[in-house]
Amino acid sequence: MTVMLVKGGPSLEYDVSLRSAALIRKTLENLGHEVREVLIPRDGELPRQLFCEKCDLVWPVTHGRLGEDGCLQGLFECLRIPYASEDVATSALGMDKALQLRLFSASGIPCPRTVTLTGTGNIDQNVFSCDEYIVKMCCGGSSIGVRKCTRSTLAAAVESVLEMDERVLVQECVTPLRELECLVLCREDGEIMVLGPVEVMAGKPYYIYENKYSSSTSCVPAELDSALGSRLKDYAIKAFRAVHGSLYMRVDFFLSGSKLMINEINTIPGSTATSHIIPLSGWIGGMENLVSVIISAALERHRRRQEKAGR
Repeated sequence: MTVMLVKGGPSLEYDVSLRSAALIRKTLENLGHEVREVLIPRDGELPRQLFCEKCDLVWPVTHGRLGEDGCLQGLFECLRIPYASEDVATSALGMDKALQLRLFSASGIPCPRTVTLTGTGNIDQNVFSCDEYIVKMCCGGSSIGVRKCTRSTLAAAVESVLEMDERVLVQECVTPLRELECLVLCREDGEIMVLGPVEVMAGKPYYIYENKYSSSTSCVPAELDSALGSRLKDYAIKAFRAVHGSLYMRVDFFLSGSKLMINEINTIPGSTATSHIIPLSGWIGGMENLVSVIISAALERHRRRQEKAGR
């Protein structure tokens, strides 16, 4: 097949996208596919190739805006091109962490205590009391700009994150903290699989962008008892269904003692040499097998939708 690999974009994770594209390209070529790369520049202007390049499938590895927000997916839908990522609505939900948490809570998945702020006024009235907080963007990268603070420094942390996003999430920093990740995958036949989980071994007490793509960060198969492992997989599938997932996404959790809480989903996980999608793919035989399954499922999803639309 001919695969259009779309990378770059206006996100703060532009460089991560380029590194992810390199690994996906190598995997696709190892599988015998022809790869044509399309670079979206940092200013977000869509290149002409997106509209006129002939291909059998698009594989987006862009992050944030024009990637995980559903905009590119909407373009591919209009052009009737199959693509290897979640669809428009699920991608948009994947960008909004506040909305995610509301959906997860309604689905019976435990979530950390969280409030959404648009400013620093009335923090005392709007924010619950706890020993320490995690402050992060509502619609930005999963680890960019994350701040840990106490009550006395909360306002300053919120102001700092508001420089990157219009809305800010303030969460309770649970301790002791373990961070777990898994990959939820919907196969061509509709079977939903959970790959993992792995445990992130990074600078504690929380996982930040500065160590996310560093060789000092690693992950290992998570050591959980059978009941906790089963509960995590159940929550991961519930989260996938809550946002109407149809292909694949990474689902991240916090674990404090025996208390398991969902953190967020990521609809276009990083695929760099140090990304955790690589060890997670081991549950299905490695990256080449994972990419093959995603391609088959993406093509079948496209076929069903075109058939339903009578095209």
